[in-house]
Amino acid sequence: MKRLTLSALPLLAFAGALAGCSERSTPTAARARPLATTAALVDRPCAWSVTCHGRSILFANWSWTENGVAIASGSAICGADQTLSGSGVRPANANGFTAHVGTNSQSWTFDPAGPFKASLSGSEGGHCFTCWSKESGKLTVDS
Repeated sequence: MKRLTLSALPLLAFAGALAGCSERSTPTAARARPLATTAALVDRPCAWSVTCHGRSILFANWSWTENGVAIASGSAICGADQTLSGSGVRPANANGFTAHVGTNSQSWTFDPAGPFKASLSGSEGGHCFTCWSKESGKLTVDS
């Protein structure tokens, strides 16, 4: 029988270390998923109001647009000395806004990542049985 010498001890230690490493179990935890990228643009809240003056009815309508094409819209009908208000959502991809108040209309373009404010005044004539009256109003939008 051969005796182990000191020169063989490092080789045995290395072999024992290899055996220990190969017996480790594979981790069973699920792999972490990569973080999802967040969209640069998100829908934004918006507030609107329509104020009317006169003795008739005023129609106001508006649209959020993307490259000139309407993608969301709203409207209000008011009369006399009345103020209507509400809230909604400006779509993330909207880069324009079109509004009509009475017989007046206007369009705006804007950066979808930034805020947007607009107002438009208009009027229209109406018939109240035997008299002609005129209604005027103003639409204000803030997003």
